[in-house]
Amino acid sequence: MKLDLATAQTWSAEVGKAGIDLRVRSGEVWITRQRDGEDHVLAAGEELRSDWRGKLVVFALTPAEVEVAPLPAALH
Repeated sequence: MKLDLATAQTWSAEVGKAGIDLRVRSGEVWITRQRDGEDHVLAAGEELRSDWRGKLVVFALTPAEVEVAPLPAALH
């Protein structure tokens, strides 16, 4: 799935056992995960692969294009 986020726009999802792969194609985003004290700021060309279960929120610090997909089964 491709997300086109405007500055200050958010997107959230419940991440289950399949996990999630987020790739920032352009812009910059801030990512936080439920029950995780560490937040992540990603810029164009960076990615976050996570099997952390719970709510995940992506906040666009600048206009951003992000690709979201389930983690490949081999990475679990």
